Amino acid sequence: MVSFKEMATTTTVKVVAPGAGESVTEGEILEWHVSEGDQIEQDSTIVEISTDKVDVEVPAPATGTVIKLYAAEGDVVQVGQLLAEIDVNGGPPHIAAQPDDVDEAPAAAPAASNGADTVAAAPEKPAGNATPVASRVAAAEGIDLAQVAGTGTGGKITKEDVLSAGTAPASAGTAPAAGQRTDLRGGAAMLAQYMDESLKIPTATSFRTLTVTTMDGRRQQLKDAGQKVSFTHLIAYAIARAAQDHMPVMAHHFDATGDKPARIDDGAVNLGIAVDVETKKGRTLMVPVIRDAGRKSFAEFKAAFDDLIARARGNELSADDLVGGNISLTNPGGIGTVSSVPRLMTGQGTIVATGSIAYPVGLGNVGAAIGAEKVMTMTSTYDHRVIQGAESGQFLKIVEEHLQGEHGFYEQVFESLGAPLGAAPLAPVPAAAATVPTVAPGTPSIE
Repeated sequence: MVSFKEMATTTTVKVVAPGAGESVTEGEILEWHVSEGDQIEQDSTIVEISTDKVDVEVPAPATGTVIKLYAAEGDVVQVGQLLAEIDVNGGPPHIAAQPDDVDEAPAAAPAASNGADTVAAAPEKPAGNATPVASRVAAAEGIDLAQVAGTGTGGKITKEDVLSAGTAPASAGTAPAAGQRTDLRGGAAMLAQYMDESLKIPTATSFRTLTVTTMDGRRQQLKDAGQKVSFTHLIAYAIARAAQDHMPVMAHHFDATGDKPARIDDGAVNLGIAVDVETKKGRTLMVPVIRDAGRKSFAEFKAAFDDLIARARGNELSADDLVGGNISLTNPGGIGTVSSVPRLMTGQGTIVATGSIAYPVGLGNVGAAIGAEKVMTMTSTYDHRVIQGAESGQFLKIVEEHLQGEHGFYEQVFESLGAPLGAAPLAPVPAAAATVPTVAPGTPSIE
């Protein structure tokens, strides 16, 4: 009788954990899309891996039959670790490989020690009904898994269960049965961590409201020239140029890892763009970074901007796309928000939020008739340890100057795109002025 191993000697393709950027070395198996014995097509998703920054879908490298899975959902795997094998000739359908048919996957490399942050190694097998990552966290925190209630499938103890047990009061009971618990993973979990860390930053916020007649008119000229440019493109570039050329302090950030608190100057404006992303697991916020944004031409900036946004919405960002930002922009105005004060994340000096573009409140129905200009409110929320209020206010003033056409802003934008620069847009004229009758002097009034 031919053994299963002999049938899968030279026709197998290995699937390994992919890299998700230089800053990622491991990930947790989130969900298998196949089982041993399943037929699978090349490029179809075989497994999802959740890293601390992004979720990665691993495609099948070939068409064939899945003959072995080397990790279970919840396992933590290292980049390059063997995950599965596929028989490209089809293989015996729906027959799972026996444990002694294929050598086990190599053990994950131990994490490098970093002093006080050293984490104890996980046991070779999870204790009881705990996932490997839950066992590792429990060992590091000194938590008895026997005292932890599992909320995962089949009562499995997850990492979040262990962390909750470590922070709950001793008298607290198990989680109530009512309600549905959904563990945060990947980008959503990292965002939650960032928000917790942001509570430690002493921030203050500056507000500035500006008219948008010039920006709107210039954007229309670009549209007429065949260029698809959004308000956000122009605002983001104005922020990058204002910080690069006039107010580099706005990209400075605070660091407390040494003996004394310090100001960090990266020497470049690395602009993060907040993107609201809809995934099959729900909505999350991602902030990909345009590196050295202030030194790019507008055409280069727009290309980088559009690429990051497209990859964010296609779940194609790597972890490296999401790190290194020192100033960021969020635009809740797209959904009608007038102004906002967003959280500032660790490692950044400033976050700018833009509000909706509209007539001032109360003038919506008569704005055009009376010649009112549409306005937009910008806020600058900054780390008050390295940036002062006067600097934040001056920064918003310079951003407004760029958007109003000062500092050669639109000349640079149009030249970069090869579009002709038209005449400066004019302020609107009251529509009612043309209909007001002229009364000759001395004409008696009729009461």
